[in-house]
Amino acid sequence: MLRARIPVLGAWLAILAVGFVASLHLSHLLADVFTVPGTQSDAARVVLQKDFSERPDGVFTIVFEAPRSAARTAQRRLDAAARVVPNAHASRVRTGLGVVYGEIDSTLDLQHAKAYTERLRVALAGRPRAYVTGQPAIQHDLEPVLSQDLHKGEAIALPIAFLVLLAILGISFAVIVPFVFAGCTIFGTLAVIWLLAHELTMVSYVTNLVELVGLGLAIDYSLLVVSRFREELAAGGTVDDAVVRTMRTAGRAVVFSGLTVAVGLALLLFVPVPFIRSLGLGGFLVPLLSLLCAATLQPALLSLLGTRVHGRTFRQRGTFWARFAGAIMRRPKRFLAAGAALLVAAAIPAFWLHVTPGSINALPLGPESVTGLNLLRNQAGAGALTPTEVVVNRAHDATTQAAIHRFVELTFEDPEAYITATGTKAPFASGDWQRIYVFNRHEYGDEPTQRFVRRLRDDIVPAARFPAGV
Repeated sequence: MLRARIPVLGAWLAILAVGFVASLHLSHLLADVFTVPGTQSDAARVVLQKDFSERPDGVFTIVFEAPRSAARTAQRRLDAAARVVPNAHASRVRTGLGVVYGEIDSTLDLQHAKAYTERLRVALAGRPRAYVTGQPAIQHDLEPVLSQDLHKGEAIALPIAFLVLLAILGISFAVIVPFVFAGCTIFGTLAVIWLLAHELTMVSYVTNLVELVGLGLAIDYSLLVVSRFREELAAGGTVDDAVVRTMRTAGRAVVFSGLTVAVGLALLLFVPVPFIRSLGLGGFLVPLLSLLCAATLQPALLSLLGTRVHGRTFRQRGTFWARFAGAIMRRPKRFLAAGAALLVAAAIPAFWLHVTPGSINALPLGPESVTGLNLLRNQAGAGALTPTEVVVNRAHDATTQAAIHRFVELTFEDPEAYITATGTKAPFASGDWQRIYVFNRHEYGDEPTQRFVRRLRDDIVPAARFPAGV
């Protein structure tokens, strides 16, 4: 066993080191993209990327804290800053109450666009003050916030987990097994995610998921295996024999448990949303690495620790949990009914659960991108942040132009539409396509905006009488 455990421990030490290094370079590869393939909005995104050389998720919004008279100066600065981003172009600036704002568009996706946030801020330094915001800048600014929150959570969870393990396992070397298990599982999974993130969209929250599930599984499986190992040691025989018997019993239970967790989280892979799928992929990898760790690293650690896993609180019989289990077995129906009633009571509030869409109100107020976003919302209106974009093909036909004109007139009559803007030249037109901006009175995700989009699709577009095939 000694010869076998040395290469196993060495291999996991290497995985731990590689995963730690990979985790330090993972954040810039992650991006929160909420596209839904097969929908109208995703089809419009593809058109904007292909024909207008821009992607909605990679658009920077530049907000100048300046009066309307500074629009010409703001336009020059915006045009100059756009050269910082590859294949980017600046939009025509617009004015609000005390602000001038415009966009820098490119074909970069969110993952790559956010890397140019600081360069744009350097290029736009000066007076009047320019705020770089938009989805890429917000993503860039929130990464350190999310990382800091994750570290705060770790600082709270790890000491609590340590105290719980001390209470259950006692003062012994057995307490370190779950933490070594967790470290190898988490960093091993992050190393795999780092590789996948070069080719697949992976969201920022995947690291939180990996650490949460990885730590939970490590503690759960370690408690089961270590407790069983102590019992096998107490039954007699060598340490190696106790390890073998432990893995035949508790080890087998851990394998089946891990497979169940992996299958459950793998169901997220069938949700046709990249955001959810990336979480499912991360959740699927964690139990697989936990299984590998439980089957190889844990027995090696148990063999290394040997009888030192015994703690001062170790008792073979007469513990609280043994008495509690005995009480359950004497009255199984009563405990089953009580447990089922508690679960049903806990599930009842789900009937009143109200899920709300994302909103900028949930963003922390500190980052510059959020400050600029709030400035634009307060001075130019919430709808200025996220206008509804409509793209129309065969735009050169006279019948299509007549339908576009009717569409614009109908939006003027809708109480949610604040301003509608379109035209036959850039940035409204490109090739065979024409774009219509409809600025809403409410921001993206608000229920009035969602109802407005449904009216656009179900009522206004049919009433505009676009020709067949448009």
